[in-house]
Amino acid sequence: MRPAAGLAGLPAPMYFDYLNVLIFALVGLLFVVVNLLVASIIRPRRNTEEGLETYECGEPTIGDAWVQFDIRYYTVALVYVIFAVEVAFLFPWALVLRDCLVGTSAAAAQVGAFALVEGVLFIAILFLGLAYVWVKGDLDWVLSFSAPAYAPTSPPPQGLPSFKKLEQDQALAAHQAEEAESEGGGEATT
Repeated sequence: MRPAAGLAGLPAPMYFDYLNVLIFALVGLLFVVVNLLVASIIRPRRNTEEGLETYECGEPTIGDAWVQFDIRYYTVALVYVIFAVEVAFLFPWALVLRDCLVGTSAAAAQVGAFALVEGVLFIAILFLGLAYVWVKGDLDWVLSFSAPAYAPTSPPPQGLPSFKKLEQDQALAAHQAEEAESEGGGEATT
């Protein structure tokens, strides 16, 4: 709300509104800078190798950071987030519905039945989504995979060496390399 009047009954200039916004922005910026400065002063300094490691929920970090996670983790997490957000929409709806049914709302007569039908429809859509995800198997943590055993439909092409033949060729090549190394004075020639 703007001040009623300035000097001599004149309306206050519009610059007063901009000054409020500027002061609010400066206080917010100052709050952030002061908190960062205080935190940098009072936080512990850990310059050891253990102190500089990435914190992983109390577990020691092992291996490379580019580990491939199972997609089921993300699927279950996303399904949870979707349903948690959707359920959060039910709380304001329930409050409006309660006010409409009790008659304390201004539009109780017009909104009550519509809000009830709308909420039931919303819950039914959520239930159908949950049933779809469940039937699809995305909520199963350990997926079962069943497929028929692989059986080639045609024989292997002729002309390709067998596995035994490849092993014999490798052994012969290794033997020849050892002989060449022993004859050449320790240097292998290829």
